[in-house]
Amino acid sequence: MAITGIFSITYATNDLASGIRFHSDLGLQLVQSEQESADFELPDGSRVLLRGLASPDLPPAYGESDCGVREVCWAVDSEASLFKLAGDVARDRELRFNGTTECSFLDDAGLSVRLRVSSLKPIAAEPDPTNAPGRVDRLNQLRRWYERATPQQMQHIVFCAPKPREAARFYVERLGFSISDIQEEGGVFLRAPGNTQHHNLYWQRADEHAFRHVSYGVANVDEIMAGAAFMARQGVTSHLGLGRHRISSTFFYYLPNPCGGDAEYSTDSDCLDEQWQPRVWGRAFGHIWWLAQVRAQEPAPRMRLANAEDLKLA
Repeated sequence: MAITGIFSITYATNDLASGIRFHSDLGLQLVQSEQESADFELPDGSRVLLRGLASPDLPPAYGESDCGVREVCWAVDSEASLFKLAGDVARDRELRFNGTTECSFLDDAGLSVRLRVSSLKPIAAEPDPTNAPGRVDRLNQLRRWYERATPQQMQHIVFCAPKPREAARFYVERLGFSISDIQEEGGVFLRAPGNTQHHNLYWQRADEHAFRHVSYGVANVDEIMAGAAFMARQGVTSHLGLGRHRISSTFFYYLPNPCGGDAEYSTDSDCLDEQWQPRVWGRAFGHIWWLAQVRAQEPAPRMRLANAEDLKLA
């Protein structure tokens, strides 16, 4: 199984106070705060680490911006798995160990990566019964009301690179990730071997290396919109509003993060296993199914099963 999901992400920020306020409002729990750092923890045990630009332990910047996510730490299921992965990675790059439970290195795109032996806590969401014409699952019962959002886990993270297929290839060939789907002229969606989320990492095509966003999983659309309303009252609004992707089926709501990129409330993503067959999607068709801001016209349908050449990532 080896890598099971995102254990932590490390931001560099030039405004730590704004970063603390934003992530607290977003619904994350602050567990540590000092002059140049702040740590937040999610219910599954994963962490969001904020570091001021003067912090001595910051990994190198990814891309041109000093701010944004500089490192992704992936949870690994055992020391045996860690040493197996580390042995392969060390064949062609410098690798640094921190005892027997952590190692770090740069991936092929220049992003700092850390592997850590850690068990993410299981999340057990209670089912929310829904009614529909001809089907009553909730009788004499009010639907649950949310005052704000409380993210449970980090579901995926997105980075840009001029050659996303090459960036993705390292994760597939060296770290055991699987290709979930491919977006024509867009990028590659990857799933960690011990995770069923549609994707945990997306490499998106762009002219520059850059961090884009991290996705925080919540229970349902009601919780997304309760979180959106709470954030709006704090002065933070989305540039797109509520929408749903065709690729992954995820409901999304992006919010600009003062530490860099966006934070995404997300829910109801597809879940996959080894029986899934990757698709190749037209970029516009796969990106959005519907959006609160109505588009002038819908893109032409484009989707097919991936073939062997698609999956080579050459």
